[in-house]
Amino acid sequence: MKFIRTSTLLLFIACITAACSNDDKSDVEMTNGVALSVVGNAFMAEDDTEGITLHVLMAFAPSKNETIEIVMTGNEGDIVRMDHNTLHFKAGQKEATVKVLSNAKHVLSIPKTLSIRVGNTSNPHIKAADDGVKITITPDSDIPTLTSQQLQLIEGYKQKYGFDLTALLGKVPVEATVSFNTADKESYFKGESQATFKGFSIITLSEKATEETPVLKMVDNPMGLTSFFYDVLKRKTVEDHEFFLKQPYGNAIVQAIKYDAAKEQFSVTLDDIKLVPSSGKIDFIVERPNVYDDKIHALPFVYYFSAWERVKKLRDEGATVYIKENGKTVGYQVTDEFLLAGGSIDPLRWLAVSDVSRDTFNNSPSDWIEPKGNFDFTKGTMTFVFPWDFDTANGYEQVRVTYTMHRGK
Repeated sequence: MKFIRTSTLLLFIACITAACSNDDKSDVEMTNGVALSVVGNAFMAEDDTEGITLHVLMAFAPSKNETIEIVMTGNEGDIVRMDHNTLHFKAGQKEATVKVLSNAKHVLSIPKTLSIRVGNTSNPHIKAADDGVKITITPDSDIPTLTSQQLQLIEGYKQKYGFDLTALLGKVPVEATVSFNTADKESYFKGESQATFKGFSIITLSEKATEETPVLKMVDNPMGLTSFFYDVLKRKTVEDHEFFLKQPYGNAIVQAIKYDAAKEQFSVTLDDIKLVPSSGKIDFIVERPNVYDDKIHALPFVYYFSAWERVKKLRDEGATVYIKENGKTVGYQVTDEFLLAGGSIDPLRWLAVSDVSRDTFNNSPSDWIEPKGNFDFTKGTMTFVFPWDFDTANGYEQVRVTYTMHRGK
């Protein structure tokens, strides 16, 4: 799906409403569109203390003081709060921020999706430019309890290699920056050259760890990119009204599973992160099959998408979906072939689809970067760089990730 820059959209709304060529009309007669966007991560655990930041942007600065109400729905039980829900814009001011903070009630057992939009304003010509944003609040970060065997391995690493691996376990701060290639920047990412995501990953010692090789598993928000992955997946499938939902197979599947954005769940894990103590490097690329059973080198992300789980259930039951063809309703059995023909919302079908060990796009200049990982207990960091793409991308996006180890470890 192609996206228009927020600022361009706002100016377009303002110009159309005011017939921009007419200089005699004052700004009070023009529709001043107000857009909301999430700054960085749209996911937050209920025990998170950082919050989610929203950016509020008017198409143009008002000539007098104005107020705008921000409305949140779906927040039954007061799971979160906004630091202020009435914004006071002074004359000449067109931007503001709102912080969504957890009330730390620790009551959620499943993720909760909230909607936030522009509400009442002090001026009838100041109106919402879009439907607002959605954020997801997840239950308290589930930090796995280390077994006695895992603790023994960790003690062994300390004796053998001189580092305390617990500095990288638990809830670890992460910052990820995704730099977009030129074509995708304009086509998919609102003209932005990059996006930055700050948050936390939950990391534990993998079951694949041995006495010689520490292996990590990221059980929540791996590489800090869960929110980004989910956003891209939805844009390419269940929320793509330009392509996916226009073709009959995709639309039929979405209708059959009764897709509900407010109720869906999405999560990601990442295993096989092997630390090499002798060099400080990290091996994190594996060979795996893609959805067409071709072998590719990739990061072994494992996705859970509740909507896709229901699609698989339809397939396993041999269910039938119905499509309009030439004025007639035709039934099709949900099979792997049907899904590959256009009905699949499998994250593996849409996310990270190309080999990352080599440049498969051959763009000039190349947008491929060599995957690398490093850890340094003296500096207190663990870093990754790798290329990443999605179905119909014009090239690789470049991902750079930095983890900050726990202090005092």
